[in-house]
Amino acid sequence: GGLPTGCIHEVKGTSLASAITFSAILSARIAGDHGHILYIAPDRSLHPVGLLPFGVKLDRLLYVSVRPQHLAWAMMEALRCVEANAVMTVLDGVDLTASRRLQMAAENSGATGFFLGQASSAPIASPITRWKISARGKSSHRFDEPVWLLDLLYCRGGRPGNWTLEWRNRNLHAVAAQQAEGATIEALAG
Repeated sequence: GGLPTGCIHEVKGTSLASAITFSAILSARIAGDHGHILYIAPDRSLHPVGLLPFGVKLDRLLYVSVRPQHLAWAMMEALRCVEANAVMTVLDGVDLTASRRLQMAAENSGATGFFLGQASSAPIASPITRWKISARGKSSHRFDEPVWLLDLLYCRGGRPGNWTLEWRNRNLHAVAAQQAEGATIEALAG
């Protein structure tokens, strides 16, 4: 059925850049040509121009910088906004109560939330999916086409799996798939 929308997902990377890029690719697909993506962080960790090769339209991206203690509140407000299609937030650990509130906000508005962080950061309590993204170097086709190892660690109502993907010709392509039954890469690749 593909990646569920209108809910929250956790995306951790061996580098924050990998988590941001993977979430931005998914967010751009969710937002389409006319939707909006919000990126919320306590610092200047996003370099928007770096997302252009991944299909992110900069005129559809809003970058919000807030103090660390206000990140969960900012994400809640963004997820409640019916104009937001996807919300990416750099946020460590969210307890069960806050996670459920964020999930309900996403369900009510239809926005999809991505919690981003380093692989070592604290997990959120109750995401619909939990991903770990590891950079695997560059494609053999071009120097600017990254390769990632994607691990789907948890999927509510589904099964974990892992894939090696490369970004080539504005799409994700499986390099060597080791998929669990019921998990498909076609849903992510669009």
